[in-house]
Amino acid sequence: MMTKKKIAVIAGGDSGEHDISIRSGTVVAETLDTQKYDAFLIHIRGSEWFYQSGKEKFSIDKNDFSLLLPDGRIHFDCVFCAIHGTPGENGRLPAYFEMLGIPFTASGSLISALTFNKNYCNRVVASYGVLTARSIHLFAGERIDADEIVEQLSLPVFVKPNAGGSSVGMSKVKHAEGLIPAIKKAFAEDTEILIEEYVEGRELTCGVLRHNGELLVLPLCEVISKNEFFDYEAKYDPSLA
Repeated sequence: MMTKKKIAVIAGGDSGEHDISIRSGTVVAETLDTQKYDAFLIHIRGSEWFYQSGKEKFSIDKNDFSLLLPDGRIHFDCVFCAIHGTPGENGRLPAYFEMLGIPFTASGSLISALTFNKNYCNRVVASYGVLTARSIHLFAGERIDADEIVEQLSLPVFVKPNAGGSSVGMSKVKHAEGLIPAIKKAFAEDTEILIEEYVEGRELTCGVLRHNGELLVLPLCEVISKNEFFDYEAKYDPSLA
């Protein structure tokens, strides 16, 4: 009889994407082939990492990412990362699992940290000749001159947290009077923000993953949103995109 692998499906996180991440993780844990895997949905928020069975919670031992249950200790064979945002997509958890030597489903810590920081990522891809939208990068507490921003980038612009996902804290600004409120909204999610010029055109996305040492390019998808842009609502409501 084949021994089933123990899979930790981690979900939650510390950002505004926490709840949608729990939904994602639940779907993954319920969908994994029960003939091959024992899946455990691990909730993560701040320093609280736990597995819940009924009303009882069992804490994760962060020294080795093991789970102590009444019938024994579980050492996981692999981690399926379903966390949206920090601390999953920004490289912190990937670095932790790399140090422990536990396989996980995500990009490595260095690439995750780089791509989660929009400003740094744009600079790197631009150095390879990839065209990127003109932008202004601001830190919390930095002087903000709305007139100067409009003069540099024109309107409309997108205002977004520099490190975040699912369009949380993001706004499309079409009029100058909407710029400062949009900046405050973005700073509520992050200590750094990015203001980018609006580039009109089709929005395409393409996933790439490494499988058995080879890069697998997934089919191109075009994003067509019924909202003003592909915002949080449109991302998670199938009727809006």
